[in-house]
Amino acid sequence: MSDKKSIDQLLSEYSTHLVAQETPESNTECPPATQDISINLANRQVCVNKANYGPANPELNNPEFWQQKADLFKTTIDEAKTMRCSNCAAFIIKDKMMKCIEKGICEEDMNEAAKIASLANLGYCELFDFKCAGSRTCDAWLTNGPLTDKG
Repeated sequence: MSDKKSIDQLLSEYSTHLVAQETPESNTECPPATQDISINLANRQVCVNKANYGPANPELNNPEFWQQKADLFKTTIDEAKTMRCSNCAAFIIKDKMMKCIEKGICEEDMNEAAKIASLANLGYCELFDFKCAGSRTCDAWLTNGPLTDKG
């Protein structure tokens, strides 16, 4: 019998650690993590702890981080570096979600919020329920993303 867990088992375990996404007082269609930084940070930390979300600074070389990803996916570092949140199937960048992210950043100045979201290459991680930077990745990366309004 194998000690390896299926991705479904792992995601089930991860999701038990996420901060609840439903709040009784919520009348919004936006995920709570897009509006409440505490929820977002808690859920992001779960992804860091359980799925090795990173690297901390994607602008740096990060050879150890990328070697771990290459080993995990049984590939080269160069190929692992192409597996980013921005092309993950769980990365949501639909217009409606981006408006939620921008509203949570700064509802008073949506233009500034849109600039921040764009600079950070933000989207929403459906697997871990947090605002995710497209230049990062995690162990739960899924091919054929992101989720857009185009299909």
